[in-house]
Amino acid sequence: MTLPELHSIRAVVFQEDGWWIGQCLEVDLATQTRRLEDLPAELERLIAVQIVASAEAGIVAFTGLTAAPRRFWEMYDRAKSRLEPVRLGTGSFSADAALPAVEARVAA
Repeated sequence: MTLPELHSIRAVVFQEDGWWIGQCLEVDLATQTRRLEDLPAELERLIAVQIVASAEAGIVAFTGLTAAPRRFWEMYDRAKSRLEPVRLGTGSFSADAALPAVEARVAA
């Protein structure tokens, strides 16, 4: 899967041991924050750093990454709550290429 094929990335959000975890589905990347309201920006940072690091290394973003394990896809499918979509590139990171949007669902 190359960056041009990733116009959006889905993520499931869940709480575990006092942390809010955001697990991306199309690429097996995850991050965590203590507060739910901080998670959209942290997801943006995670994906932007991956894209910028790949560009600096001269490789296509997300090369070598697989999709998340099936259990996270199932959590996403069962989730009822949805976080507002995150449009990447509006925070402190930027890249020359258009960055994918992130649609996150909260699995409570």
